[in-house]
Amino acid sequence: MTVSSQFKSAITLFATKIHSVYKAHEVNFDMESFHGRFHIIRCLLLADCIYRFYERNSIAIAIEKSFYAILFHDAMREDNGTDLWEKESAALCYTYLINNGFDAEFATSASTIILKANTNCLEEQVLYDVDVLDYHRFFFLPEERHRFKDYRLKFAGPNDCSGCFDTNSRTQLIQLAQDLVIFSESLVVETDTNELIQQLVRYYLNVKPW
Repeated sequence: MTVSSQFKSAITLFATKIHSVYKAHEVNFDMESFHGRFHIIRCLLLADCIYRFYERNSIAIAIEKSFYAILFHDAMREDNGTDLWEKESAALCYTYLINNGFDAEFATSASTIILKANTNCLEEQVLYDVDVLDYHRFFFLPEERHRFKDYRLKFAGPNDCSGCFDTNSRTQLIQLAQDLVIFSESLVVETDTNELIQQLVRYYLNVKPW
């Protein structure tokens, strides 16, 4: 099994039009790519895995909106602290969608996911969860993994707004996030974007749980 068609579209957009924004983060303030290309690619891969879980459980989700939100959610950052630029990132996402043929309703619903204001929106939950999962980037050493607060994750737990509860799949997804971060540590930040995508996608396909 390969990645979803929605992921393919999102990663192509990232590689061709968006990656330079996050590469600039790595040059200007984010030397370890905490909010750079590595973060965005891992989040897209985790969203692909989450989408496949919901799909096989017959749970409807407009995952394209989640992918657009992920692509833009850290675009306007100016440092690695508290995100003070969510509104600007959402506005950039909206503008991109409008300028590329999407109607205002789609552009609004996709871009406002970045603001994380609707806790009952499954598409928004995906962005929230992949951000939570990729927090493993701060605890990639084995002796630090216990510091990850897995109760914050909504996916397949008591706070999943889809109503789906599956502790085994939840544990598997957390492990996938850990594995992706650990693998990323073997790659240098100077890696070309296309090569970075190829390596991370190849690794993901070998370790994804479903």
